[in-house]
Amino acid sequence: MRGNIARFGLTLALGLLAASPVPSAERSAEAAAPFRMVRSLQNIQDSVINGDLNAVEMQRFLLGEIDRRLRTAEMLVFEDPRNVDAALIYAMSGGNPETLDILADRDVAGRFDNRVTSILRRYLSGKGGTAVKQLQEVVPEYRNTPIGPYLELIGANALMEKDPEAALRFFDWARVEAPGSIVEEAALRRSLNITSHKGDTARALPFARRYARRYMASPYASQFADTFVSLALDHQEALPPEEISSVLSLVEGKRQREIYLRLARRAAINGNRTLTEFASAEARKLSTKEDTSQLALAELYTGIVNISGDGVNEILNRLAEIPDQELTPKDRFLRDAARVVAEEVTEVPGGDSLTQVKRDMVDKEYRDRMSELSLDAGKTASTARVNAAADGQNDQQDAQQETRRQALDLRIEKVENFVSSSRSRLRDVDALLSGESN
Repeated sequence: MRGNIARFGLTLALGLLAASPVPSAERSAEAAAPFRMVRSLQNIQDSVINGDLNAVEMQRFLLGEIDRRLRTAEMLVFEDPRNVDAALIYAMSGGNPETLDILADRDVAGRFDNRVTSILRRYLSGKGGTAVKQLQEVVPEYRNTPIGPYLELIGANALMEKDPEAALRFFDWARVEAPGSIVEEAALRRSLNITSHKGDTARALPFARRYARRYMASPYASQFADTFVSLALDHQEALPPEEISSVLSLVEGKRQREIYLRLARRAAINGNRTLTEFASAEARKLSTKEDTSQLALAELYTGIVNISGDGVNEILNRLAEIPDQELTPKDRFLRDAARVVAEEVTEVPGGDSLTQVKRDMVDKEYRDRMSELSLDAGKTASTARVNAAADGQNDQQDAQQETRRQALDLRIEKVENFVSSSRSRLRDVDALLSGESN
């Protein structure tokens, strides 16, 4: 990777030199001009959201080079407004905020707009909320300029919580001014997030389709997947299975399967049988016999959601057949939790079974009750042993047996009360899985 970066740096320098039809002395200074370096940074960042993993390291390298160039630049460099814009874009593109502070403090000629630097310095220091009013005044002035889309993005981010509608308008402008760029990717993703949280499916779905069509190679696509899955779960009337399939049909096969499995998992944890079975079936269609892990997950999620129905023994057998190596630790937890619930649901309470009640039950209420019973039984047994010792060995054995019988009767009564209601199965499933879903 270091070799790739070194070659990139050399290629960048040579390319910038060759592209400048000016004498060599001027050409060297022109090649190192901040605006040219930032232009290269923009191209690299656009490559990142289009799936070029090598560009991630190149981006990091170039950010460092631009930082050094800006810190060592004479302020005369900023007589060219392109370099002023470059410094601001650098700051809004993951650059070092301290560098903007240095440049703003050195700027005695007023080449940087104090309003913009003030907004950015507050935003980059985590105080964007204090700049909202100024953002709403300044951002429209810079529309259709090189820094316009970036300011729109900054403004929208600062407004997302206080004024979601204003944030959406800023995101719209950012997308219009910078199509196909990292700015549009971020604006689409965050617009989907806002409209999903508002429950505005009419606007959320077009954002989802645009993102699915253009940016699923982005390293941030997993955020889109999580938001879309939540949208599908929370608004099932607006997103029936056919609508979900319509959106995900725009996504490449493997990524499409990944989202279906995410949806199946969340739906299973929520106890949504219809959505779980649909998403699991779609994931199976997108898998081959060699995709054993994906097929195992689809089987797991379908099994979990059907525990409260008929055929529990068959589901237990299917869950037992899923190899550990095909599941992540979290999914192994889900499988084991589901098996515990299924076994408890089907087991007839009795002396032999109740003495083997599992202490690792995830349900806190159940575990606490059983712990209290064990403590009471232990105290009773201790008292019985003391009393029996005075009456002889035979009486001691009888007392111990009676103590165990009484403790067992208490367990039977408590367990029967706990599992007797018609809703006990679903409540157990929810309790076992709710902690895992967080």
